[in-house]
Amino acid sequence: MTTNQPTHSGERSRLSRLFRPEILLVALFATITVAAVMRPASNAAEPARLATVDLEKTFNSLNRYTAEQATVKAVGENLEKQVKAAESTVRELQSELDNFKDGSKEQADAIAKLQASVGELRAVQQFVSAKLEMEKARALRDTYLAIKDAVRRFAEKEGYDYILLDDSLPEMDPANAQKTMAQISARRFLYSSPKRDVTAQLLGMMNNEWKEKLGG
Repeated sequence: MTTNQPTHSGERSRLSRLFRPEILLVALFATITVAAVMRPASNAAEPARLATVDLEKTFNSLNRYTAEQATVKAVGENLEKQVKAAESTVRELQSELDNFKDGSKEQADAIAKLQASVGELRAVQQFVSAKLEMEKARALRDTYLAIKDAVRRFAEKEGYDYILLDDSLPEMDPANAQKTMAQISARRFLYSSPKRDVTAQLLGMMNNEWKEKLGG
């Protein structure tokens, strides 16, 4: 009686067909692993270049801001003329009251006119105060934006990644404990090396640009 037994050669052929894909995958993985190990390590990332700026010194030393302050002063002087004119009108009306008889219609009209003039004076004073504050705020804002733009261009030119505001320099205003703690909490720098300070270079660049803008 004959039994159907698989031959050894047929068994080996079938096993070879079964394991061939797995062998290929293992070989491919091994090749990738060896290539990754043999690949030279990439260069470590370069450390960021940092610098600091004394913002208060920058404001106070900028020719641009000096010009802005002169503009604000001129606006303030013109506004003060309006106040003085309104005050002069009030004084004149007050002095005229003595020319009228007590209880007369002329006196009542003069009093009403004086009251209206006093109201106008107060309105002028409020307007002048608000206008002057707006001009001061505009000067600060425009100068700050100019500094910010100049810092960006300076950093790009000199290769800095970050230029930070050094708030460790200004003295704290002596006050009560609560206000002192608020000043401490608002600060971000405890120490900054003077070697990192680029305030002088930034000022030189900005003042030269302002001089060129004025045709100097």
